[in-house]
Amino acid sequence: MSNRIKNIHYGTQRQQLKNLTKKEYQALREMCFLAKNLYNVGTYNVRQHYFNQGEHLNYEANYHVCKENENYKLLNSNIAQQILKEVDSSFRSFFGLIKLAKEGKYDFRGIKSPKYLDKEGFFSIIIGQIRIKEDGILNVPMSPAFKKLYGKVSIKVPQNILEKKIKEIRIIPKHKARFFEIQYCYEIPKSEEVSNQKNALAIDLGLENLCTCVTNLGDSFIIDGKRLKSVNQWANKQNDKIESLKLKKNITAITRKQFKVWNKRNNQVKDYVNKTCFYIIDYCVKNNIGNLIVGYNAKLEKSDNMERKIYRNFIRIPFGEIKGKLEYLCKIKNINFIRQEESYTSKSDFFADDFLPDINVDNVKKYDFKGERITRGQYKSSVGIIINADVNASLNILKKSQVVNLSNLQNNPQILKQPQRVRIS
Repeated sequence: MSNRIKNIHYGTQRQQLKNLTKKEYQALREMCFLAKNLYNVGTYNVRQHYFNQGEHLNYEANYHVCKENENYKLLNSNIAQQILKEVDSSFRSFFGLIKLAKEGKYDFRGIKSPKYLDKEGFFSIIIGQIRIKEDGILNVPMSPAFKKLYGKVSIKVPQNILEKKIKEIRIIPKHKARFFEIQYCYEIPKSEEVSNQKNALAIDLGLENLCTCVTNLGDSFIIDGKRLKSVNQWANKQNDKIESLKLKKNITAITRKQFKVWNKRNNQVKDYVNKTCFYIIDYCVKNNIGNLIVGYNAKLEKSDNMERKIYRNFIRIPFGEIKGKLEYLCKIKNINFIRQEESYTSKSDFFADDFLPDINVDNVKKYDFKGERITRGQYKSSVGIIINADVNASLNILKKSQVVNLSNLQNNPQILKQPQRVRIS
């Protein structure tokens, strides 16, 4: 693998396709239907070859079988080839798992052959050869026969995407192709700069305080989580109303209105998560911080006994997505990313150098700690100072990771600054 490939990462920008004419909408819907048909044709060929010959029919061989199919001919050749590559990718994973199972490294019972898509369903349009006109318009590639039947589909590409090197574009049908989402996959060069490995920032994730961030230098800030909580409460309330009406009318399927509610909620959450992660990474770069530690709660992730109200709040806050996004951005910016188990970090007294045991989720023990949480948001240390409770937890996550030396901060509590609340807009 060349150094250039190693230093390239990929980003994705998503947006809902709007302002389509009725003719353009019908064209995209039909293309996605043909894409589904071709996916199933390719899947059928590989499955039958495996059942009859006991081996994998690779992409090249499958292509020669499929290229005479009517669905292939109606689609643009590059789009059709990209669909067959998706089929090949699915089966490569399948055969890879079989190989691992034969070596005793995987359970055969957990392996399932890729299945056919719903015959009335749809599949994504995948554009690998990107041609955008000078005015920023993308004409969706079509075969001459299809274009003659349905006409062209023109999409205005966002200005910020035009400045990037686009690797792939996907048009994804949503809610039975009633809506379409477009995804632009583009190259992101990896940063050559290396931040100071002696500096670290730790994050405690929560609801009201989404990200409580503390550095080994005593700086701290809290990214507000009330906006996300509000979005989730609104979505849950709207969904409950719709479910109540559905129950009266004996409707079981997801309705168009329901889809719109969750689509709006998901877009708002994604936007907030992305802005939050970029803010944190930008802070690390500007302050020369080379280590980012994120706490995770093994007990919470395993527990299924939470009250419904608490569960709904937590399950709708995408903590996993935040961690994944931060890890991805850290790779681009050459920042060391660490996931740290955070048991007892909210109870342990950081400034008293309290001990920090690891939790056994199957046999949880109780411990006595030197400090105590005196209110929901305040922690009183045994050394006599009162600090933000989530800041204390973040400091203990930092301590538990053992990434940097914290003796100066522990011996000089006055270094710790009052956390600044950040509201992402």
